[in-house]
Amino acid sequence: MTRSEPEPAGPAPRRRPSSVRPSDDALLDGVLSVFAARGFDDVTMDELALAADTSKPTLYAHFGTKDQLLEACLRREADGLLRWMRESYRRARGFDLDRHVATTTRALFDFAATRAEGFHVLFGAPTAGRSHEVRAAVLSAVADTVADLIRNEYGSADLSWGASADFCASVIADIGVRGVQQAIAQQLDFTAAANLTVSIIVAAMRHLDPAAVRTVDAVAKPSGVCAAAENAGEPIDYPAMIGVHTHAATDESRSVPRNDVLDTAIRIFRSGERLELPVVAAELGISRTTLYRRFGTRDELLGAALALQFERVVTSIDRRCTSRGAHRISEIFDLVLRQLAADPALRTYLQNESPAALRLLTQADGPVHRGSVALVERLLHRAQEQDGYRPPIERESVAFALVALGEAFLYNDAVADIRGDIEHLLRVQTSLLGVAGPVGGR
Repeated sequence: MTRSEPEPAGPAPRRRPSSVRPSDDALLDGVLSVFAARGFDDVTMDELALAADTSKPTLYAHFGTKDQLLEACLRREADGLLRWMRESYRRARGFDLDRHVATTTRALFDFAATRAEGFHVLFGAPTAGRSHEVRAAVLSAVADTVADLIRNEYGSADLSWGASADFCASVIADIGVRGVQQAIAQQLDFTAAANLTVSIIVAAMRHLDPAAVRTVDAVAKPSGVCAAAENAGEPIDYPAMIGVHTHAATDESRSVPRNDVLDTAIRIFRSGERLELPVVAAELGISRTTLYRRFGTRDELLGAALALQFERVVTSIDRRCTSRGAHRISEIFDLVLRQLAADPALRTYLQNESPAALRLLTQADGPVHRGSVALVERLLHRAQEQDGYRPPIERESVAFALVALGEAFLYNDAVADIRGDIEHLLRVQTSLLGVAGPVGGR
């Protein structure tokens, strides 16, 4: 039957009323199946408009050219996949690498089963234009999280991960996608295929040769990365994927000031979002490789940012205090702890990432603990020099004990949901300082 012949008797297909303006999502739902089934080159805008139950002018008005329509399709499916994967990361927090790999790999298979056409457009259908960049951005976002986990869970005194963690994470992400593709191509049971893919990845990680890891890191060139590696880490012009500005990449000669990087990290952290290196790099217009070279892992950047933020909080409160000597330190301690305990971003971080947060905040040689002890020690030294304060024990021990006391209070208050008795805490703190009486006054 040709399109010019009359329709057979019976109910006509229901079309969207002309007065109803279709949403972008409704239009993309219509064209997605066509792109998934036939790719890009073999379909026309007329066919896409018919599939979306709309007109060509409407598609052009919403999305522009066919290339732009495909890109909008890719963006939406990529954003959906990343939200799906981030939820799996949230569920896997606190797991070791084996269980994390199992949870997130199965999530990838689940997405492919639930959004089969979306997965096929992202990773299977013959498409054009920016599709390769979008695919690379998805894999990069997945690999970044895995790389952080590798460094945190598989690091040891004998094995310190550098560029090799990014290499392994990228391979793991590729294996996950290839596993789904092969399960689809061979029409395998998805659950069985997912379990086998997990087994392959876990077995590979368990039997890594530490010497091979060290060799990769030894021959990596931290100050002269090849152009291909640099380009792979640059933020792409894809705001919906990255979720931030898309400046052109800066070259290595244009250095972003350290505090600009830390301020960006602090702002993202205080928004309640999980801090991710690609997001920080894209906001600043630098490559992920450059950011890693300067600050290291995600936790190292977060630690430096939190240390700076803590110093700013203490400095701000110190300016408002009116007491002197040890009483001033007691007053600062009281106000700082109350402010930190009420901070929703810090509480969310401590609750959602409790094992990693405890390690990051309390590690003796970490930037947060080390910086906090040094800051308190400076306050004690000032009280000695300006007000004649004499600590009951050596200054370094008092500073260490005060910081450890505060860390324990904040962690229990947020993670165990034990609303700490701050008044009792302050009595202990004043005993450490060797003073008595109410906070304030000389």
